[in-house]
Amino acid sequence: MSITIEQYIKTEILEKRLADRSVVVVYDGEKRYHKLCLELEGQQCQVIDTTIGSLLTRQAAITALTNICSGKQLLVYVPKGAPMEEDDKQKDPFAVYMAAGSVFPDPERSGDNYIDICIQAKPDQATEIRELFAQNINPSFDVINAIGGGVSWPTLQAALGAEGATNLLFKFMVADSTVQERLAGESSWVTEIQSLLSRSLGLTLRTKQTSWSAISDELWRFVLFSEFVFDLKEAIPASLDDVPVAKSSAQPVIEELGNSLRKHTDYQSLYIDRAATIEEELKLGSLCANVKKLGNRDTFPFEEKCYLKQAVETLLADDGDMTRQIVSEHANSVWSANSDSLVNWELVKSSQRLIEVCSDLERELPAFSKNQTDLIEFYQSSLRKADQYHREFEQAVNDCPEAEDLMPGVVDLVRKQYRHLVEAVQLKFTHFVNSAGWPPQGFLSNTQVFDTKVAPLLKSGGDRVAYLMVDALRFELGYELHKQLMEDADAQLSAAFSTLPSITPVGMASLLPGAYEKLSVHIDDGKTKPLFDGKPVADVASRMAVFNAQYGDRFQEMPLKDFVKMAKKKTIDSNVDLLVLRSTEIDSYFENHPEDAPAMMQRELKQIRQAVNKLETQGFQKVFIVTDHGFYMNNAQEVGDVVSKPDMTWKVEHQRMLLGNGNLDVHHYKLAKEQAGIKTDITHFAGPYSLAPYRKGMLYYHGGLSIQECLVPVIEITLKSNHMKSTQSASVVLNYKNGATRITARFAVIELKLESLSADLFGDSEALDATEILLEAHSGKKVVGEARPGEHVNAATGTVTLEPNKTIKVTLKMDPEFEGKFKVKAINPVTNGILGTVLDLETDYAV
Repeated sequence: MSITIEQYIKTEILEKRLADRSVVVVYDGEKRYHKLCLELEGQQCQVIDTTIGSLLTRQAAITALTNICSGKQLLVYVPKGAPMEEDDKQKDPFAVYMAAGSVFPDPERSGDNYIDICIQAKPDQATEIRELFAQNINPSFDVINAIGGGVSWPTLQAALGAEGATNLLFKFMVADSTVQERLAGESSWVTEIQSLLSRSLGLTLRTKQTSWSAISDELWRFVLFSEFVFDLKEAIPASLDDVPVAKSSAQPVIEELGNSLRKHTDYQSLYIDRAATIEEELKLGSLCANVKKLGNRDTFPFEEKCYLKQAVETLLADDGDMTRQIVSEHANSVWSANSDSLVNWELVKSSQRLIEVCSDLERELPAFSKNQTDLIEFYQSSLRKADQYHREFEQAVNDCPEAEDLMPGVVDLVRKQYRHLVEAVQLKFTHFVNSAGWPPQGFLSNTQVFDTKVAPLLKSGGDRVAYLMVDALRFELGYELHKQLMEDADAQLSAAFSTLPSITPVGMASLLPGAYEKLSVHIDDGKTKPLFDGKPVADVASRMAVFNAQYGDRFQEMPLKDFVKMAKKKTIDSNVDLLVLRSTEIDSYFENHPEDAPAMMQRELKQIRQAVNKLETQGFQKVFIVTDHGFYMNNAQEVGDVVSKPDMTWKVEHQRMLLGNGNLDVHHYKLAKEQAGIKTDITHFAGPYSLAPYRKGMLYYHGGLSIQECLVPVIEITLKSNHMKSTQSASVVLNYKNGATRITARFAVIELKLESLSADLFGDSEALDATEILLEAHSGKKVVGEARPGEHVNAATGTVTLEPNKTIKVTLKMDPEFEGKFKVKAINPVTNGILGTVLDLETDYAV
């Protein structure tokens, strides 16, 4: 038998608060709780009724409060409303009891008003209670007790294994085959479900069929469409007026059902299928095409598409606040399980991020443009973010083939905003160089890096040093790499400037020992050639010969990728104090496959991090990561965005620099050989003040004079035995579409969760820190898919950050050339070990 409202208030509210605080003052302006309070009088609880209002009752209350002892309780009943303002509390003689204990109803406590108490006491009749209060704001206890009339649904409760109207509705909607068979063997549940639907939602079934599937279909349509209508901020289209909708008092039940269906990962796929089918049946996409104020709940897939369109419109209208609001409310809806949706929203977020940072930096730029040093330091601290976000934006564009059609005007707008900022920085930078020469005063030149930082360590003989010569590792990439390395070891980041012209043969030669004194640059047979002590060092072999000549058996070199793949049992000879590891992948990909270069950058930075870990196990104490030059991504090209070629007496180097002598216009800087920072017989180094090249259509370039091309990172790492972070006792649980084994698109959304594998002596799980992993798809030993940059994925390194016991979604970008079976793995980015479960999947792309 159900509990009465009086019993509920006495046992669940008043008695519990007395037990908790010993003193309760009941303010009751409606005199609703008077009798209940008097009934609490007993050996343990003293009740002071101030209804009489005499001085004696006040004195009795004060005496009772003063003499209250352990195990005793005091309830003071006051037949008026509780004081709300401080002035009123000071005048109220019973406010002291509020401070000493607690108050009922508590105006600051959620759920203490009369209607909420009634719903808590009779949750199955929540809809009927709301309807009652809409007509009578102060119904009696007898009226409340009469609601429901003791109605229950025993057959449904037994078949569904649930109690309570909302829980029964939820379990009925998601019933599996076992539950459906159980219902098929009964008949009484049909009458019960009709009663339940009528009382809870106001739904009278239209279907005459008595099967679970028929009733479930109608219930799904009714619940989702009702939620959609309740959420609308404008009138529903007239063509949908005849579609049944729940009564307004059932709105909380409808919303709770919608939230539960979307929240539970076990039922998300079912929800997505059902919602898409209902949307198509009701033709909501076309009938609601002109509806703008759709609400916040994204019940149907067309709503998410509408808000994506609105986000694009707000970007174009320069309404950053509205764009942020739309992204916050809609970018992570249940529809983000759709890979296309994630890719589209990521492009919106990348666009917004780049626009905002460019706007902020443009406002700050004048304060840091008064001299060259301030400008360079401003780049290191802040301006680099624009290049980072631009790189991430272009990767998002590349991952969204229909970007221009999906977001007409946005891509062009974002690129122009970025170009406007970097061109402003470029003009200031090149004018400073034109006046002061190269390299900028007060900064290290690449020709000094080895002799300043590495040679002293080798001379003392106390350290084994690894020297990683990475091609085209520009400063902002080095900054991101440094952040990752700091998680593993003691890493310091500094900056240097590359040697002019900023091309690979010259840049790599400038990193040789003794380069400051012995390196020179010349033009021979129309080609720019670096000479070291008068000998050519334009290729790898000749440069490695310089190291060998100076360090002999103490020196060894190899490609970086070969070192990473080197068998664990194989070791670098203990006599080797200088190990040079070489990498050209970033530059090579940008030169030959610029669209795919960002993905290659991730792999390269991953290899560097793994190499650093391996160097520690090989007994090295110091690691230096250096580079020859940076680069500029020229995706923001405009019509006529090219510099006119000068007269034919100049040699054009890498489409960005002029060597020799000849005529120049006002759009060019010009450095005499004495200002070029390198020994040379080339009379002048010149180039455009702007970022434009001498040839159209170049998406990537270096060789010229810009911060992006010439400011380079120098990362110094100190390795110590057992210094690297120990692996946590953690497992990464992977899931794809609730157990599905086939992916149907090149982008697959994988769910990841970090869980503890161990427990302490008291059975509690080990406390976990946020953990970095790599998410990769492997076919044999080949990587055929990687995590696509996004909210949880670092765009530079490709690492995924996981918070303990929090499920996130990451898009796996598959190799477009691969089809077949593969395994998805969570990998430790430092040790390359597998963490947790492995998913076995297979491609099943639509032709």
